[in-house]
Amino acid sequence: MAEPTSAAASVVLGKYGVVMAAFIGSILSLGFLKDLTRFQAATAVATGFGFSVYLTQPVTAWLAPKLELAVTDDLLCGVAFVLGLTAMNIIPAIKAAMGSFVTARGA
Repeated sequence: MAEPTSAAASVVLGKYGVVMAAFIGSILSLGFLKDLTRFQAATAVATGFGFSVYLTQPVTAWLAPKLELAVTDDLLCGVAFVLGLTAMNIIPAIKAAMGSFVTARGA
């Protein structure tokens, strides 16, 4: 029989691990941003959190076969953390790519 603490930890990690990892990653990304107002900081955290939560599953499904990894809770949490941490760098790149696409298409 499993120990109660390890069983409880696995339930928390399984159900809420991606959400916690995404939130922690997005909070830690604030260390890379300078001179933010409270509203900008809250928006940065919300954006990083949403970006990470919604893209964790597709990114993991794409990445796992390429690296020959099994899709586990640990991998999902790791991907969620990294996406939350790097979302503030990824989003400007996506905006720039979309801007160049719209400009090229409109010309």
